[in-house]
Amino acid sequence: MQTTSSLADVWAAAPVPDPSAPPRAPSPEPARATPSAPPASADDGAPRVRPSRARDLLDLGGGARAIAARAALGTGLAAVYGLALGAREGGLAFLTHAAGVPAALVAVALVGLPSLYVVLSIFDAPLSIERAAGAAARGIASGGLVLAGLAPLAALYVVTSESAHAAALTGTLGLALGGLLGLRHLVSTLREALEEADSATRLVATLVQLGFGLFAVLLGWRIWTALLPLVGGA
Repeated sequence: MQTTSSLADVWAAAPVPDPSAPPRAPSPEPARATPSAPPASADDGAPRVRPSRARDLLDLGGGARAIAARAALGTGLAAVYGLALGAREGGLAFLTHAAGVPAALVAVALVGLPSLYVVLSIFDAPLSIERAAGAAARGIASGGLVLAGLAPLAALYVVTSESAHAAALTGTLGLALGGLLGLRHLVSTLREALEEADSATRLVATLVQLGFGLFAVLLGWRIWTALLPLVGGA
């Protein structure tokens, strides 16, 4: 009886819908959260910087064709400095100096570097032929870059100088700077390739590279003084 009376009370307390009342509008569905866009990284808006031509020229990647192309381009840049030196006399001096300036860089790479590679191979230095050729191309390219950068200043001073001795001294200083920086890049590239060798091999390689550097300086200077009329050549 108590259960029946309690159910009756609940039924009586329930509200009775009014048939004359307007239909209730359905409640709106909760808005779905839209996925937020991923935060933009700091690199998205930053401009992408392409490697410079100089950096591409001094690169060590690529095969034999790329190495030969970089060496040829470095040779052409060194020839620009030769044209600047030949501007003092003009005529045939343009061709003589344009051929003589890069001749020393190419001779050091073709004559001295194979001997250096053979000596290092005797001591089991971990140096591949591709790495040695890449080092030679980098040396020629870096020397050519420096000489081409000095060419306008050298041409201006060589042409306007009243003294032949002063013009020769200016041309010689530019040759020395370009040749030494090219040699530095060549030797440093070889040193990087020998970092994995043991200490004894690195010591021997350092001594061999010092001898090669002295040989390269003497050979380059001999070629320049023999081929370039401005610095005392024929």
